[in-house]
Amino acid sequence: MSALVSKVIGRWLGANGCLAEVVYEGSNVSGPERWAAVDSLPAPVVRLETQVELSDGSRRGLGVGGIAHLLPDHTGVLVVFVSAKPPAGLIFFDAPNNAAIFNADGSLRFQLKNPWGEHGSFRAVVSNPLPNGSFELGVRACPRSYPVCEDVYIVDGSTDDLSKQIPRWVRD
Repeated sequence: MSALVSKVIGRWLGANGCLAEVVYEGSNVSGPERWAAVDSLPAPVVRLETQVELSDGSRRGLGVGGIAHLLPDHTGVLVVFVSAKPPAGLIFFDAPNNAAIFNADGSLRFQLKNPWGEHGSFRAVVSNPLPNGSFELGVRACPRSYPVCEDVYIVDGSTDDLSKQIPRWVRD
């Protein structure tokens, strides 16, 4: 059996050349404590890369600057690219298909196809806890012209085509 993703880690660089890490997912640390190492870096602070730590303790770089989110089966992660393009050398996907699934080994599984087509944009990841202790992972897909939208499509890592799903309505 291949190793599964156990943590998602962001690496940051301070103006003094020091590195800091924050565990985005896979840790019980939350709130200000989660960001303490990054907050202690002198400005300007630059996000370098997102990595995954596997169940065997090894790490793999994803080649992305954005935050990755664990898939429910831990075989990979979902990344939504919502900010400005990162520094050269990092992967970035622009709208409409600005979300992707990466495998645990760091390779690209596929880009998600936006149900809104060329006029759409993925805006955010939504995690929904289930009564059995597991969770669903969703992505918010919107027409680019809408300032707000609540169409959330469930992502399980098995398909890049969300257009066959009925979106779930979620209010923030």
